[in-house]
Amino acid sequence: MGRDEDSVLELHAETPTLSAPFKMFQNLREYRHLVRHFISRDLKTRYHGSIIGWGWSIAEPLALTVTFYILFAILSDSTDPYRPFNILVGILAWTFFARTLSRGTTALQRNSGLIQRIYFPREVFLFSQVGFQLVQLLLSMIVLIPLLYHYDLMPSTNILYFPLAILLMGMLAVGIAFFTSIIQTKVRDMEHIVTVVLRIGFYLTPVFYNLDMITGSRIPAEYSDIYLYANPMATYLTMIRSAFTGDPLGISNMHLTVTISTTVLIFMLGSMFFMRRERKAVKNL
Repeated sequence: MGRDEDSVLELHAETPTLSAPFKMFQNLREYRHLVRHFISRDLKTRYHGSIIGWGWSIAEPLALTVTFYILFAILSDSTDPYRPFNILVGILAWTFFARTLSRGTTALQRNSGLIQRIYFPREVFLFSQVGFQLVQLLLSMIVLIPLLYHYDLMPSTNILYFPLAILLMGMLAVGIAFFTSIIQTKVRDMEHIVTVVLRIGFYLTPVFYNLDMITGSRIPAEYSDIYLYANPMATYLTMIRSAFTGDPLGISNMHLTVTISTTVLIFMLGSMFFMRRERKAVKNL
């Protein structure tokens, strides 16, 4: 690192703690061209040499949907009229969150060569992952169109839940990745821990089943609140399903308030942690 780069890093590291999120958004706006470049680079890399290209973003969730639909048809007596649709929506939304978090965790490590050559705000790598996974999600959602037509689902005011839920899921994933990406530079086991936790979370979150299968009868009513408070993704997946089906959300305003507040808090604390520890973390690469 040169002297100029060191001075820039010092200013970045000395950013007042409470202003860290606002400084990040300022950096994001200033380096938005770089974010777009990384998103484009990742898209080209992912589909380079592939015969069907972005079609794989549809093939995988479809295969999982068919698998879980067959399992539910055999093992469950659920009467969900939109079961295939709800399973597919859950898988697409969970994939967006999980891949943003997992790739965000290793973002600094995977770009260590570039980081050591030139300075720019390192959070750009994490935000570019949100953009990349969002593009993947939107491409994958094309497969929902035939199902929307099949079930005669028309947009209602609930559709506003969709952008809100996606925004909050992205904030939650990046907020956690702010912590895990810094730890990953020193403890390489972090990515494996994240992988295990995400795998467990997949089954404990209503990805291939609906929330009411848990809160309705599977667990005692007194534990339903704890479950919703401890698992924000359960709320966000339910919001996305409700956005398309128009079904009532079935989640109280108190649960929504606590879940959203927790997500914002995680994002703010994560951004503060990232900015305070970034300089030392880069030296571990």
